[in-house]
Amino acid sequence: MNATAGTSGDERIQGRAAAVAPYGVMAVLLAVVSILIVFPVVVLVIGSFLSEPPRALHFDWSGGTLRNYIDLINSPSFADLVGTTLIAAVFGTAGAVAIGVGSAWLAVRTDLPGRRGVEVISLLPMFVSPLVGAFAWDILASPHAGLLNLFARSLHLPVTVNIYSMPGIAFVFSIYYAPYAFLLISAALRNMDATLEEASIMSGAGQVRTMLKVTLPLVSPALLSASLLVFVLLISLFAIPAVLGEPGDIHVVSVRIWDLIGFAPPKVNQASALGVLMMLATMSLVWLQYRVMRHRSYVTVSGKGLRPRPVELGILRWPLAMLVFLFLLANVLMPYAALLLIALRRNLYYTSLATLFDPSQFGVARFQSTLSDPVVRASLWNSLAVGLGTVLIGSVLYFAVAYTVSRTRLRGRRMLDTIVVLPVAIPGLIIGLGYLWSWITIPVGLYGTLWIMILAYVSQFAPQGVRSITSSLVQIHNELEESSWLSGAGFLYTLRRVVVPLSWPGIVAAMTFLLALSFREISTALFLYTADTQVFSVTMFDLWLRGSTDVVAAMALIQTAIILTLVLLSRLIRAGRGPTLTPGN
Repeated sequence: MNATAGTSGDERIQGRAAAVAPYGVMAVLLAVVSILIVFPVVVLVIGSFLSEPPRALHFDWSGGTLRNYIDLINSPSFADLVGTTLIAAVFGTAGAVAIGVGSAWLAVRTDLPGRRGVEVISLLPMFVSPLVGAFAWDILASPHAGLLNLFARSLHLPVTVNIYSMPGIAFVFSIYYAPYAFLLISAALRNMDATLEEASIMSGAGQVRTMLKVTLPLVSPALLSASLLVFVLLISLFAIPAVLGEPGDIHVVSVRIWDLIGFAPPKVNQASALGVLMMLATMSLVWLQYRVMRHRSYVTVSGKGLRPRPVELGILRWPLAMLVFLFLLANVLMPYAALLLIALRRNLYYTSLATLFDPSQFGVARFQSTLSDPVVRASLWNSLAVGLGTVLIGSVLYFAVAYTVSRTRLRGRRMLDTIVVLPVAIPGLIIGLGYLWSWITIPVGLYGTLWIMILAYVSQFAPQGVRSITSSLVQIHNELEESSWLSGAGFLYTLRRVVVPLSWPGIVAAMTFLLALSFREISTALFLYTADTQVFSVTMFDLWLRGSTDVVAAMALIQTAIILTLVLLSRLIRAGRGPTLTPGN
C-alpha cells in the first residue's frame, strides 16, 4: 500500500510539474521579450522627463520635469522640423504608392509583355540599403559635381538636377519604398473577385471606368495599408535625409535626434523627448491602420470568383513595356553604374565626359585599398559577427515565440505576440537610443561590445523573424505532431524530429533574410557603436562625412554584393523546399 501510495504521489507530482512547465516557459519568454523590447523604451520615456541622462538602475526623480518637451516645442525650429518631416514623408509616400500601384497593375492585371520581369525589377530596390541608395544619388545628382549634371552641361542642356531638395529627397524616398506598396497592392489585385469587374463591363462600363469605380475601391484596404506602412517608415528614416537633406539645409526629426546626441554640447534628455514624440507618432499611425481595417469588411475572394482576365493594352503594349522597363532599370542600374564608375576611377577630378571616361583612369586599386584598410576590414567583420549573432540568438527566440503563439493555447500568448510586434511601430533610431540609456550604466559588461548591438537587432527585427517562422509553422498539420505524441514521443523529441525538420527550409530562409537586414542596418547602430565595435554601415557613413566618396562607393558595392548573395541564398533555399507533409501524404 505504501509503495503504491508513494508511486501515485510521485505520478501526481510529475503530472503537476508537466502541467506547470509550459507556463514556466511562457513566463520566461515574456520576461525575455520585455527586457529586450519594453525595458529600453521605458527607460527612454522616463529619461525624457528628467534633467540628467537616464540611468537604468537609478533615476533622479527630483529632477522630473516637462522642460525637455516645453523647450522642444517652443524652439523656433520645431515647427519647421516637424513640417519638413511630414512634407517629405507625404510626397515620398505619394510617389511610392503611385509607382507601386502602376507597376502592380501592369504586372498583374494587363497583357504587358515581360510582366514577370516587371515584377522582379519592381522588387529589387527593396534589397538595396537606403544608405547605399542615398550615396548613389548623391554621386548622380548633386547640383555641382553630379554625373547627370555633367552630362547635361556636356550636351549644353539648360537643366540642373538638385538632389539636395525636397523633390529630390521625395524622389529617392519613392524609389526605395515603392516595393512595399507593390507587394501589398499586387497581392490584393491577384486575390480580387473577377466577377465584380465582369459585371461592371457587362453593364456597359468601359475599362477605365471599371478600374476607377470597381478595381480601386476593392483594393482600397491594400492601398491604405501600403500608404500607412510607407509613411511610418519614411517619417522615421535616417539614412536618406542624413545624406541628401543636410547639404540642402533640409532637416528632419530623425537626423535631429542624432544631432542632439552627436554634437557638443549633447542634449541627451531633449533627444529622448524628441524620440518619444516620434515613437508616439508612429505608434498612433500603426494603431490607426489597425482600427480602420478592423471595422470594415473588404471581402473580395469567394468560392465563385473567376481568374481575373488581363486587360488588353492594344497598341500601347510595347510602348508601355519599354517605358516601364526603362524607368525601373534606370532606377536600379543607373545608381549602381554611378557607384561603379566612381569606385573604379583612380581620382575624382573630372571636368568633362572625356575626362570622366578616360580609360587610363580606371582600375581596381580602390577596391584593393579599401579592403586592405584595417578600419574597413574590422567593421566588415564586426557587421558579419553582429549579423550571425542576431540570427543565432534571434532564431531560437523567434522560433520559441512563434511556436508558443501559433501552436499552443497557453494564457499570455496574446500578450507575448503584442510585445513582439511592438518594434514595428518603434523606429530603429529609438531602439538604439533606448538601448544606450538602458545598458550603459548596468554593470554587466554589455555596453562597448558587439553583444549590445546584437540584442538591439534581435529586438528590432523580432516582428519580421517571428512572422516569417510562423508562416512556416502554420503549413505543418497538427496531426503530424499528434501522431508523434501518440507513438510515445515526448514534446522535445517531436520538436526535434518533426516540427523543426519540416519547417527548417523556411526558418533558414527567414534567418538569411534577417542576416541581410542586420548587415545593412545603421539607425540602431549609430548610438551603440564604439571605436572597437564600429560596423560596416557606420564606417561608410563616417567616411562620407569626411568626403571620401571613392572609398564609400567601393564599400557600397561590397555591401550590396554581400546582401545580394544572402538574398539569392535565401531564394535558393525557398526554391529547394520539398512539399509540405500532410496526413494524406
